[in-house]
Amino acid sequence: MILFVILTGITVLAGLLQLLAYRRMYVYVQKELRREQGSYCPKAAVILPCKGLDPGFENNIKKLFEQQYYRSHDKQVPNFEILFAVAAKEDPAFPVLSQIIEQYPQIQAKLVVAGTNPQRAQKVNNQLSALKHISSDVEVLVFVDSDMVARPDFIQRLVAPLAEDRVGIATGYRFYIPFKGDWPSLLRTLWNRVSAWELVSKKLAFAWGGAMAITYVNFKKAHVAEAWDKAADDDLSMTTAVKKLGLDVRFVPQCLVASDGDAGLGEIIEWTNRQLILTKVYYPPLWRKAIMRALILAFWLVAVLVCAYQAIVQDDYLSKLAGCMGLSLLLIEIIFLVQAQKLWRQVLFADGTKDAQQEKIAQAYKQSFMKSIWMLPLAHCLLPWITLNSLLTNRIRWRGVTYELKSPTETIIV
Repeated sequence: MILFVILTGITVLAGLLQLLAYRRMYVYVQKELRREQGSYCPKAAVILPCKGLDPGFENNIKKLFEQQYYRSHDKQVPNFEILFAVAAKEDPAFPVLSQIIEQYPQIQAKLVVAGTNPQRAQKVNNQLSALKHISSDVEVLVFVDSDMVARPDFIQRLVAPLAEDRVGIATGYRFYIPFKGDWPSLLRTLWNRVSAWELVSKKLAFAWGGAMAITYVNFKKAHVAEAWDKAADDDLSMTTAVKKLGLDVRFVPQCLVASDGDAGLGEIIEWTNRQLILTKVYYPPLWRKAIMRALILAFWLVAVLVCAYQAIVQDDYLSKLAGCMGLSLLLIEIIFLVQAQKLWRQVLFADGTKDAQQEKIAQAYKQSFMKSIWMLPLAHCLLPWITLNSLLTNRIRWRGVTYELKSPTETIIV
C-alpha cells in the first residue's frame, strides 16, 4: 500500500511539473518567434575558441562569415569581426581556419595562438587571449562553439535582446542531433533536452557557451574576465557574475542550434559528468535541482523493481497495481516527448533554410524520434545514477585534458 501511494504521488507530481514546464516553454517560444527582429546591431566581436576539428567544422565556420549582420545605416557593410583562438599552430584547426579567413577578405578576422595556462581550462584561456585582440569600437561580445550550425541571422537574433536594460546575457542552446541514432547518442539527446526547460526560468536560466552574447560594458562591469582567470568554465561562471548585477539571462529560441550528437558511450559519460560537475561548482542552484530529480527517479526505479518482484514472486495484487502506476510515468513522458518534438522542430527550422545540411538535420531529427521513445526506459535506468555520481568527484576530462575543480576560482590541470 505504501509503495502504491508513493508511486502514485511521484507519477502525479512528475506529470504536473512536466505540464507546467512544457506550457511555460511553449508560451515563451511562441511569443519569441513572433517578435520582430529589431534594428539593434552594434559592432560585435565573435569569439570562437577551437581545438581540433569537430564534425562539419569547415561548413560551420563559413556560416559565421556569411552572417547577415550589418550596420544599421548600410546593409552592405558587415558590422562584426571574428576572432579565432587555438592553443598552438600545430592544432588541426589552425590551417583550416587560415584558409577560410583568406576566402572572406570582406570580414575582419584574426587567428590568435593562445598558448596554455595550467591554472584554467584551455577553452577559457583561448577566449581570454582572443579578447586582447578585439577592435576598440566593439560594443558586444558574441561567444560561439565550432560545432554549432548558425542560421543566417544568428548574430542579429542573439544580440537583439541586449538592447533591453534588464538583459545581461542573451543565449541560445545546443540541440544534439543523433545522426547515427545509436543508444549512447540518443541518451545524451534526451538528457540535454531536460536541461533546456530551465532556460525560460527567471531564477535558473543560464547562458550556454556555444551561443551567448553580452555587451562589453556589462562584461567588464561583472568582472567576467577576472572570474575566468582561474576557471574551467566560461558560461556558468559568466551567468553567476552577471546575475550578481541583478541582470537577467534571456533565451533566444531562434538561436537554438543543431549540433552533431553522435558519440560513443565513453564520450557520452565523460560529457555528462563534465556538465554536471561544472554546474555543481559554478551554478549550484541548477545542480541541486538536478540532484533532487535524480534522487526521486532513483527511488522511483527501485520502487518499481520491488513492485515487480513482489508481483511475480508473491502474486501480490497491490504490487501489480503500484507497479502499473509507477510505469505510467513513462507513458506521461512519451506524451510530452511527442509535444516537445513538435515544438523543437518549429524552432530548429523556423528560418526556412533549405540547404543540404539542414535537410540532413531534418531527416535525422525525424528518424530519431521513435528511437527516442524506445530509449526512455533505459534513460530512466541510467541517467539518475550518472547524475548522482557528481556527488563523489570534482574531476572532469575535457578534450583530452583532466581538470580538478577545487572551487570557482581554483582549477588544477591533473
